Amino acid sequence: MINASVIGASGYSGIYIIYNLSSRKDVEIKHITSRQYAGKYLNDIFPSFYKFGSLIFEEYDEDVIAKSSDVVFLCLPHGESSRLAAGLVSKNKHIKLIDIAADFRFSDIATYEASYEKHSAAQLNNLFIYGLADIFQDKIKNAQFVANPGCYPAGALIPLLPLFLMSAIDLNFPVIIDSKSGISGAGKSLNIPNLFCEAESSIRAYSVWTHRHLPEIKEKIYQAAENKPLPEIIFTPHVIPSVRGLLTTIYLRLKKGVGEKDAESIYHKFFDKSPFVSLLENGGLPDTKNVIYSNNCHIAIREKNGYFILISAIDNLGKGASLQAVQNMNLMFGIEAGQGINKYSPYP
Repeated sequence: MINASVIGASGYSGIYIIYNLSSRKDVEIKHITSRQYAGKYLNDIFPSFYKFGSLIFEEYDEDVIAKSSDVVFLCLPHGESSRLAAGLVSKNKHIKLIDIAADFRFSDIATYEASYEKHSAAQLNNLFIYGLADIFQDKIKNAQFVANPGCYPAGALIPLLPLFLMSAIDLNFPVIIDSKSGISGAGKSLNIPNLFCEAESSIRAYSVWTHRHLPEIKEKIYQAAENKPLPEIIFTPHVIPSVRGLLTTIYLRLKKGVGEKDAESIYHKFFDKSPFVSLLENGGLPDTKNVIYSNNCHIAIREKNGYFILISAIDNLGKGASLQAVQNMNLMFGIEAGQGINKYSPYP
């Protein structure tokens, strides 16, 4: 039995982790914390859990959580996870941590601090493995600490990294990443542009050239390219009038002599054993409807006159956050990667 606790459990990522773990026979949810709802029953705040036991939101108690948990999911705003991590590890040297925020995603502390804030646990940073579960599964299996990727990086890096790792991309041409996400990617905090009246029937770009996920994407590509000079990486995020789902379209050139079939072979090499990443062939194109409420990533590739278009679809709260975190937990405990995670999206 795996004893799991969820810190910051009332946010979208935290509650979706609880939803997934609540049906597991091999996992017991020990503690769920929330500053806003401390002392209240889970099913009073989220009636969808009405017949699910008697879990109560708690105040954060480092001693209690560290001593009773095998794994802790940190579902907190950026900057807060790193303030808690060292204390949990000091109380339980065997505890496993999975951070949903950005605190431990960067190998280079300076890059993190340039995009976020002063790091509170730099001494732990190099111990975290980047949790892109379908590519770095071998490292994650031996990890005690995992940093879950951001949703936009997950949608971009799953199709991109295999091509960089196999040196298939022409580095003389830019890589252009166009991503469109459901509003839940912005979290639950009140933000006027995300109100229904503002977002309905509208699509808008935001954080052009300045989005915090761009440095994350660049760092992981740079590492995959073995520190070779990077092509220009251009990333533009958009919000669409949908609760969830993330569609990413990528424009690039592959090296001369590398065609569509070669790229497909690379994807098969990386993902044929993955329970969640699928290459759509025979004319199929990714559609967010087919991946929401799942941990799946659908990929397609098209080529014309030497230019390539890669398309991926994920659920920004599933593969982009909570379900990939559960997949990482499975790997960390030596369990099949897909155990306890729905393989398909409900339709319609």
